[in-house]
Amino acid sequence: MARPFERALRYFPKVRRRWLWGMAAVPLASGLPLAVISIVGHVVDGIDPTQGAGDAAGGGAGLGAGSGASMSPFDAAGWGGLILLLVLVAAAAKFAMRYCITGASRDFERIYRQDLFAHLMSLSPRDLSGVRTGDIMSRSVADIEAVRMLLGPAVMYNAQAIVVVPTALTLMGLLDPLLMAVMLIPFVGLALVIKVAARPTQRWSQAAQEHLADVSIAAQEGFSGIRVLKASTAEPRAGALFRRMGRKLYDANLALATLRGVTSAAITAVKELGVLAILVLGGWHVVQGQLTSGQLLQFIMLLGFALWPLIAIGWMLGMWHRAVTGYNRLEELFSIAPSVDRASDPVRTEPLRGELSVSGLTFAWDDQPVLHDISFELPAGGSLGITGRTGCGKSTLVQLVSRLVEPPAGSVRLDGHDVRLLDPASLRRAVSVVPQDTFLFSDSIRNNIAFAGDHINDEGVQRAAKLARLHEDIQGFSDGYEQLLGERGVTLSGGQRQRTAIARALAADPSVIVLDDCLSAVDSVTEQEILANLRRTLEGRTAIIVSHRVNALRLADQILVLDEGRIIERGSHAELLAAGGLYAEIAERQRIEEELEAL
Repeated sequence: MARPFERALRYFPKVRRRWLWGMAAVPLASGLPLAVISIVGHVVDGIDPTQGAGDAAGGGAGLGAGSGASMSPFDAAGWGGLILLLVLVAAAAKFAMRYCITGASRDFERIYRQDLFAHLMSLSPRDLSGVRTGDIMSRSVADIEAVRMLLGPAVMYNAQAIVVVPTALTLMGLLDPLLMAVMLIPFVGLALVIKVAARPTQRWSQAAQEHLADVSIAAQEGFSGIRVLKASTAEPRAGALFRRMGRKLYDANLALATLRGVTSAAITAVKELGVLAILVLGGWHVVQGQLTSGQLLQFIMLLGFALWPLIAIGWMLGMWHRAVTGYNRLEELFSIAPSVDRASDPVRTEPLRGELSVSGLTFAWDDQPVLHDISFELPAGGSLGITGRTGCGKSTLVQLVSRLVEPPAGSVRLDGHDVRLLDPASLRRAVSVVPQDTFLFSDSIRNNIAFAGDHINDEGVQRAAKLARLHEDIQGFSDGYEQLLGERGVTLSGGQRQRTAIARALAADPSVIVLDDCLSAVDSVTEQEILANLRRTLEGRTAIIVSHRVNALRLADQILVLDEGRIIERGSHAELLAAGGLYAEIAERQRIEEELEAL
């Protein structure tokens, strides 16, 4: 089993220098106030005329023990100046401590989040299919923040406690051992309260973080699917779900607040009992001459100064439980291994011409066979059409060819190279896929089209838009190519989104372009216009067109017809019609449907 925070600690060398500078400031930031307390006690005794040479015979700590004669105004001013100097130095040290340690924790947070993002980007869509987007957002924000709080501020306060508590208790013991021993009794009770509260605190911390993820998921899915919600008049149901998730989060946070309230109340009780003990027993010792007034004041100040690190320890324990829960949730994401591996010595060959060879390709999703012995050759610059009934494996074949899903070794080759051995960046630049489910970013339409790289200028963007039959639509927008799109392109129609995705693929200037049923939302006339433009543009490029419409495939050099994961027919449009098989059946059915629509 991995050690707690093993991965997080790997980032420490990158922030070590700044973190160590902050830790070096801890003794000054925490120790100098203790010196100030001793000086204050000395000054109080010095200006108290009742303190004689024989007083405080039993006191042994602090500058105020047995001070004797009254202090002159000049000496008092000198001690006041020293106190001011120490306070200023302590304040500067405290600033340096917080700036360096908190800054280092922020650097750690940035590196941790970047590492998580890089890992998630190495995964395929299939790898992430079991993780909800809202859950990923919650983990990458709230859980990383919980780990940062532990390794930054919590460690800082703990380091201060290590300096302050032993030193303060030692000074208090030297001032009055009996009084210090009496005060330790409620501290033992406080330790028991913290120990008892530890387990339920961890349990409710985990529940709160999980319910926060559920709330994020409900909000993200509700906003993303706002059109579906309104079309189905499901707003009340979505609202009820959100309220239910919110209530669970509220209950978990309320339980946490209760536990922390009990701990805080216990700490307050310890403080008040300590003050009471000082006033009763300490006052009696002053009357008996065992303590001076200055020493009694020192004792009270030391108690207050030693108590706040204990409060910080209680807070740190809460942070520990949240951080452990958050770290474990993050490790669940890091433990997802990429199904598409990068070769140890990838082949880098550019530009790729686009000659595609598929041989004996058999593939299954989770032991469920999808494709059986698929083989075909597609020369560079050629075009291939793929059609078949719904669920026959068309989209899976496209994902394997583009290596969005890992194909069996040697089954898919591009320019004679196994795609598993090609450099992934080279392959992505060479093969551009327009997926069936179009995704657009919440950015300008220009930046969406030019998303493939900074090398795409305005002229390239407009040329791609014209080829995709999108330029005229953009001209009608109030801001033209700078028109901002809503999330996932919600401000565009379905056909406009698909044409924007096609324009994005064309602007990338790939060797191979794959259209995965991406014209389903446009009418047949627009489809033919787009395809006519594409035929001119795709001359010299390899094209794979997946469609359930036979009209989109008619000019392909070769057409494959899939059924239940097998190639049952192949040939040109004319040859397949003449064969009278499934392709001809689909074509006839679509012809009848078009005639009925025209009536």
